[in-house]
Amino acid sequence: METSYDSAYTTTDPNSTDFVIVKTNLDQKEVAQTWKKLIESHQKDTKPDMYLVETMVREIKNQGFTKQLFDKERVLNDTDFLAIDYLLKHSDKIEENRTEFNSKEGEVHNLGNVITEISSALQSNNSIAQEKSGSDVNKQKNISIYKKIIALGKGNFESYSNYFQYLNNSEDATASNIDFLKEFSTYFDSRLASSSPIEKLDEIYSTLDSNSAYAYNGWNSFKDYHSNLCNNAAWSVVLQQQNAGFLKDAIKWSEYSLVVTKNNPYYLDTLAQLYYKDGQKQKAIETQALAVKFLNAVTEPETATDIKETLDKMKNGTY
Repeated sequence: METSYDSAYTTTDPNSTDFVIVKTNLDQKEVAQTWKKLIESHQKDTKPDMYLVETMVREIKNQGFTKQLFDKERVLNDTDFLAIDYLLKHSDKIEENRTEFNSKEGEVHNLGNVITEISSALQSNNSIAQEKSGSDVNKQKNISIYKKIIALGKGNFESYSNYFQYLNNSEDATASNIDFLKEFSTYFDSRLASSSPIEKLDEIYSTLDSNSAYAYNGWNSFKDYHSNLCNNAAWSVVLQQQNAGFLKDAIKWSEYSLVVTKNNPYYLDTLAQLYYKDGQKQKAIETQALAVKFLNAVTEPETATDIKETLDKMKNGTY
């Protein structure tokens, strides 16, 4: 039987033995206050209440009782962030108990990795905020949550991916770019750098939660994400003088992008310009020549022209 929820229901036969939903009128503010008090009462829990955890996750993902009762899309509020703090505090125990909870006999649960669930909720909420107001009103709070996750040593692929997106999309492009490059440098050195990059990526890919968008889209999508991320970080060093302190790191990132995705003319162009800025002029010319060689029909015409002109400038010393 399919049922739908609303804030008011009627039944014409109160004495019927059939299943009915009795008419009820709920005040959204009262429901919100009751929910807040419930979360506050659990702040001193020494172990997580898994049913409460599941309810929190559904709420922050806009799939819980608020959505069911009032059918409204909403941005995260202070109560949601209080719930997220609870989830982070108990994240280890939640993960320990998750498989057993999901397989409870006679019950239906589908709780994913709590860090991935939080990242998914923040990302989804960003989309809702953009639709409602044209900006993410919780941007700084969301960045703060990702910083907490990383500080706790629980930064998984999903959280880093979304965190980097926030830093790159910050309104303060100069400051945010430096913040991003610092964070990305740490991420690259600790998570990606390897004598066998593809094997390292495959190892990370194998740990993705089944609810992850990249797990759904597949290995090639996951691989392309990382080569693009590395190239974009390196390209910002080409473009912005204030990022010159990251030149040596950027060369590593750019070389990595080409190990993961070979013969990409965009990536080769990035690496060649980094080599030139680093004083490796002959190596730069050779690499830029490869960028021209691997131009193809899908390369944007304007970009193809720029790549060819850059090679000419490198050769005649006017770069």
